[in-house]
Amino acid sequence: MARKYFPKESRLVYEWLQKNYPRCLQWRRVRLGPIPKGDIFYQVVRRWADAVVFCGDKVIIVEAKIKADAGALGQLELYKELFPKTPEFSQLKDYPIELVFLTAFRDPQLEKLAKKKGIRYVVYCPKWLKEALGLK
Repeated sequence: MARKYFPKESRLVYEWLQKNYPRCLQWRRVRLGPIPKGDIFYQVVRRWADAVVFCGDKVIIVEAKIKADAGALGQLELYKELFPKTPEFSQLKDYPIELVFLTAFRDPQLEKLAKKKGIRYVVYCPKWLKEALGLK
């Protein structure tokens, strides 16, 4: 029997944002980077951040992974470079940017690397996720 699709990362991001930034502007699954010239189909080269948050004094870019993955740190660094070039966020391009790596499980080595790179490492693992993954 095929498993039913359950968007765990999307739900994780949504709940974490609602818990931590309920009164801030939020965008989820956001394309970042300049719009390529020419054919509209070239827009697929733009990158997707899991979330962008604006609370008035800074922009927060969030990348989430259920299982911590070192690649997410590189993604966040790229998003920081792309954000000021994103036309949809031109009014926010001069605000400080905070990078957040949201994960359900702690990985001490990645946490240390994130700190070294100036990326906030956040562990958030609600009960529903543990149940969905078959954990107690």
